[in-house]
Amino acid sequence: MYKLCKFFENVIKFFRIKIKIVYWKIKYGKNIKIGKSLTFRKGFIINMTKDGVLEIGNNCSFNNYCSINCHEKIIIGNDNIFGENVKIYDHNHIFNDKNIDFKRNFKTHEIRIGNFNWFGSNVTILSKSILKDRNVIGANVVLNEKYDSEKLIRGDNKIIMDKINYNN
Repeated sequence: MYKLCKFFENVIKFFRIKIKIVYWKIKYGKNIKIGKSLTFRKGFIINMTKDGVLEIGNNCSFNNYCSINCHEKIIIGNDNIFGENVKIYDHNHIFNDKNIDFKRNFKTHEIRIGNFNWFGSNVTILSKSILKDRNVIGANVVLNEKYDSEKLIRGDNKIIMDKINYNN
């Protein structure tokens, strides 16, 4: 009985993902590109403006309560794993000009994420972030700059390993 229940659970999950991808493609049109084998869990949200462009590569996986918020451009490469509650924002509120309504005005910069990156829980990726390939980002990190390949980045945003040794 357990195997039968697991089978139906997987079938429902498969169709839920497919339906949501079709919905996003209808809603955002040519501004969204989603590669093969995207998987996500409960609470995954994509928010885009009409000018936003989002590309998600093949074999990406988003855990519970992740969100992508795109006003300009976010490019995510292949084979990335996102832990629970990862948030991606390519925009910031303009708050330092008294003449501008900071609730409705934003400064945007694109985000680029390479291939084979692993993001721990509660990571926030902010505008201007560029992350190359094969990095591990620890829990609670805020990314807001350029990072080369094969880094291990810890919670205080320090690179604690300059080259990850994948053979150990």
